[in-house]
Amino acid sequence: MTTGNAQQEWAYVAGVQAFIYGYPLVEIVRTCALMTAVDEPQNNGRAPINQFSHCPRPWTHEDRDVVTPANDLLYSMAWLNLADGPVMLSTPAPTGRYFVMEFIDAYSNNFQNLGPRMGGPSAATFAIVGPNWSGSLPPGSVEIRCPTNLVWMLGRVLIDGVEDMEEACAFQAGFTLRVTAPGRLPRAVAGYRPWAESGETFFANLASAMADDPPPAADTGLVAQFSRIGIAPDREFDVDALGDAQVAALRRAVAAGLEIVEGHTRSRRARSWSINYAGGRLGTDYLARACTAMKGLGALASEEALYALCDFDRNGEQLNGEHGYVLRFPAGELPPVDAFWSVSIYGSDFCFVDNPIRRYAIGDRTRDLRYGPDGSLEILIQHGQPQQGHSNWLPAPAGRFYLILRMYHPREAILSKDYTIPPVERVGEDVQR
Repeated sequence: MTTGNAQQEWAYVAGVQAFIYGYPLVEIVRTCALMTAVDEPQNNGRAPINQFSHCPRPWTHEDRDVVTPANDLLYSMAWLNLADGPVMLSTPAPTGRYFVMEFIDAYSNNFQNLGPRMGGPSAATFAIVGPNWSGSLPPGSVEIRCPTNLVWMLGRVLIDGVEDMEEACAFQAGFTLRVTAPGRLPRAVAGYRPWAESGETFFANLASAMADDPPPAADTGLVAQFSRIGIAPDREFDVDALGDAQVAALRRAVAAGLEIVEGHTRSRRARSWSINYAGGRLGTDYLARACTAMKGLGALASEEALYALCDFDRNGEQLNGEHGYVLRFPAGELPPVDAFWSVSIYGSDFCFVDNPIRRYAIGDRTRDLRYGPDGSLEILIQHGQPQQGHSNWLPAPAGRFYLILRMYHPREAILSKDYTIPPVERVGEDVQR
């Protein structure tokens, strides 16, 4: 092998690794750039840096800023830049309603959660500070030290039907932010460039993001290998310094990395359900972290919520709206949780799909569910409306789709893997049941 070929192959191999490692970081920066590109808070999750957007309704097929959203909750979102000083968070007194305020760092790790199980009985004030901040805080505030200066706060407030919306929104409004310095976008966010049509642009975004928020110590050895292809946190990525063959290799690496990550978001054994028990805290499992960023950015840590993904039916066939399916929970075997559970359905673009009854999930708070005489529950998953009505109907798109079973405050039975989720059964060519 010639020296040129060796350099090209090294660029490809290192590029694939850098893509898998950096995809969550670039996706965080992309999402921040998208959601902060407004002059004032919106009601759809978008708001200027260091400000809340309180969404007064559950997300639907019309909301596409974040992949795989839930439809059971009201979202409150804020992107923080802590480089200029602390941000003060005030939280309301718990009322018995489920909520969680999730903190996600620049590398997509869920490093902190605030909720009824972690807080006291009263309203509270928290001082959110960056990794290198030092100084004094207001009396009575609780410090939350973050591993990166870029932080995504993703709040969830449970709603119990349309009639509960007003009270849920009132509780949601109790989460407020106060800044100690004017907010400004991080450099990587302000300079973010879409990379789908230019593989090398991905690596430019990655290097800029790592400069803003350096990799954790555990990643030092891996990241050092990327410097040989110009990807490093201490300098800008200069594509002109590389040869044409290396640039071509990096473009191939991005394409291959995307294929690897997308492929691993589905069960490699084509099982009906797969669960990531690490949730949003994946450490140095870089491939799992990239998969979570692609198909579930903002996932919570497992003690707060577990997410079971289903791309295949019992027979290992890809779920598709050309067929009808049933998910049957036997009596006494509903998901074991202390908060709530729901099954949501998504199209191949990782978002909700429009449907005639505007239903995107079925769960333990769904009105008018019909249970069998023995207490079992059948969820009908199909494109056309079932003959017996839509009480238990989860409308499917016409093409490929997947399901997510969310289990908030999972009990020991599911955490210890003693509980088995029933497989999704295909019911034959006739999708009208």
